[in-house]
Amino acid sequence: MTLKQLEYFLAIAQTSNMTLAAKNLNVSQPPLSYQIKLLEEELGLELFIRSGRSLKITNEGLLLQEKANQILSLVNNTTHQVKNLRDNVRGTIHIGTVTSVCSRVLPERVLQFSSHFPGANFEILEDSSPRIMELLNNGIVDIGIVREPFPLADYEYQILNDPILNDKDSDYFVAMAKSEFFDGVDSDEISVINLKDKPLLIHKRFYDILENACQENGFSMKVSCQIDNIMSLIRWAEAGIGVAIAPFTSSTLVTNPSLSIKKITQPTIQSRAYLIWNKSNSLSYLSRQFIKLFDC
Repeated sequence: MTLKQLEYFLAIAQTSNMTLAAKNLNVSQPPLSYQIKLLEEELGLELFIRSGRSLKITNEGLLLQEKANQILSLVNNTTHQVKNLRDNVRGTIHIGTVTSVCSRVLPERVLQFSSHFPGANFEILEDSSPRIMELLNNGIVDIGIVREPFPLADYEYQILNDPILNDKDSDYFVAMAKSEFFDGVDSDEISVINLKDKPLLIHKRFYDILENACQENGFSMKVSCQIDNIMSLIRWAEAGIGVAIAPFTSSTLVTNPSLSIKKITQPTIQSRAYLIWNKSNSLSYLSRQFIKLFDC
């Protein structure tokens, strides 16, 4: 028994005429007759008795008519609700994100999500990873996008695949500065020894990694400023204050052609980005659906 057979059956029951039912359904009469025959064979009983040019519905047919109306009504209502679910779901998803990921990963995902849930709005807060975790813990944002290291066990998480990297794990430090800070260095790659005595602009979370690398090469960093915002780090480098050190993925935010960017060969870095959310907090339907976009 199919929905189409029930639809055909109800059309005949309503008109008591095979020809008129076929006309109302906009189908030819032979397939209509064939489907009713299949339905009767499946049920093992007659649904109609011929009376001249008319068809008289049987008692069994009357019961089926009642149930078929209920079935098709439920199907139609369900279809309508499912199709209109996305239009009826409204709300705001609050996301805290590091700047480097916000500009590359989020726009495409938000556009994709909005096509399915046009009633969804977004509020984006850009900050450092520690600050984003604080906002998440306090319920200010629903979802966070941070860079490692962070306490993985404290959160539910999903590793983000950065589109500018060939591998999720492959990132490295770069030095960004006006060209005069790299006088005598023609290569696009440098080592930390080339940073000796240079005024450095350092992101706070990478201080220990960089200082240890410099110590291994026999000197300490000359730090002009520690900054926990990548865009501020870039702006200070653009102003000629010093050499900014940041992951390559963050350096993609640079738009000023006056800045030279050189790969630092050592130390290596793992700075994967993660989508995180609290284990304890109940996420909204929209937030859960947005997270699913990052499963692949």
